[in-house]
Amino acid sequence: MGEWKNILGAKSMPYLNHPPIQQLIRSIPVSEHSVEVEAAFWLPFCEAAGRLAEHHALFAGQATIRISRHWLHDAPQVSVTTRCLAILLWGYPSGARGDLHRGWLENLPQIAAAASQPGLTWGDYYAQLHAIGGLGISTISKLACFFGLCFEGHMALVLDQRIIRVIAAGRWTELGPLHGLTYINAHLRYVDYLAAMAGLAYAGGMESEQLEFFLFSLGESF
Repeated sequence: MGEWKNILGAKSMPYLNHPPIQQLIRSIPVSEHSVEVEAAFWLPFCEAAGRLAEHHALFAGQATIRISRHWLHDAPQVSVTTRCLAILLWGYPSGARGDLHRGWLENLPQIAAAASQPGLTWGDYYAQLHAIGGLGISTISKLACFFGLCFEGHMALVLDQRIIRVIAAGRWTELGPLHGLTYINAHLRYVDYLAAMAGLAYAGGMESEQLEFFLFSLGESF
């Protein structure tokens, strides 16, 4: 019985540089990752916040739409505020915790202007968005990622609570340099996160965003 407990309870430290894992990550069609969003759910919120123009531009009369990462990165022929709305809906298709999305919609032009501003340091970028209210590292990193911003030479990536949990649990050996990262201090360690992800992606011949999505979707599965 003791032997079986040891086998069943054993904890290993998997490696991101293990060839089968690298091959799996490289095969992820991350640009096609999409979520389905219902127009009817968001219509009353957009109407109350005076954002019907963006709602109509995004849904174009359709009952549901699928918003993909590829579209968010390129967002052809839409306004900055419509693109910002799409990013927020992609991240929170069924609404944000505690109806935070009401505040986001009311402040959408201000958020869009700050989120799309290039050339800022990460500290200044985070500070000006955080000051608007209702925006944390998960949302701000999504905005930075899909507006294609770069900090200290590294492209922005999503850093949400699930990825933070994977890092904090010490599940992957190569993420050791990010030890101590928590939701509370994630905005202070964000550039460290980008640098670590870029280095791992380069070494494994993968895209940083593929690695980010792997940690989000499968990081706790090995």
